Amino acid sequence: MVSAKDQIISGISSYRKAFKVIKEAKMGKLFIFPLVFSIVIMILLLSIGYGSGAALQDLIHEKMQTDNAWLSVLTKSIEVIATLLAFIVFIYLGGTIVNILMSPIYTIMSEKTDTYLTGREYNSNIKQTIKDIGRTLIITLKNTIKQFILLLLCLLLNLIPLIGTLLSVVMIYIINAYYFGYGFMDYTNERAKRNEKLSSKITYRYKYLAITIGAIYTLPLYLICGTFLLAVMGGISTVAATIAQIELESQDPELQTLIQK
Repeated sequence: MVSAKDQIISGISSYRKAFKVIKEAKMGKLFIFPLVFSIVIMILLLSIGYGSGAALQDLIHEKMQTDNAWLSVLTKSIEVIATLLAFIVFIYLGGTIVNILMSPIYTIMSEKTDTYLTGREYNSNIKQTIKDIGRTLIITLKNTIKQFILLLLCLLLNLIPLIGTLLSVVMIYIINAYYFGYGFMDYTNERAKRNEKLSSKITYRYKYLAITIGAIYTLPLYLICGTFLLAVMGGISTVAATIAQIELESQDPELQTLIQK
């Protein structure tokens, strides 16, 4: 069994190695896609928010059949609030949406990383790509539901003054980190044709690696324009997770026993 310390060290060092692999395997151009997706999603969500606010504004004016100053201020506020809500949705969900859209690209990046490190070649086809996307969507949906339930439970800790709030913040960060890390590690499990149950067991076996990868990935969320940085970080995290998992699996003789069960 690979120790927690080894998993954490491998996770941190893999980010440094990822930049070298991305450069030498010529994957830089693939980072154009998440940036484009982020911009398109932001424009789409803001348009929906603004459009909904404007439509509600017109509806209120139509029903009230008046156009006084207070009503104008109120309806304009609704329009602004709807747009802000759409932007908040983008901030918190934009990264997840981009990761789902980027799953075919992340699959390619993980394959290229594996080939660079081991020399193994992979031949992808449309049928397999569609199957892999479906698998990713199912796992992402299940993990998102689990993640949401656990986050709600963590929020209950806020009922305990001070200590509860501190524990809630720490637990939410760890839970988010684990599930994001799970997603990036799953590209290696997917490529090895491991089913969902086995993938879950292996990720849990390397849970400290998953948390480390996810913890570094989520750091941009706390920065201005973090969602755009998150879009770029997704590719880097995929490469880093692939590097670390290949390294750890090569040092873990017990893993084959787990796979064969």
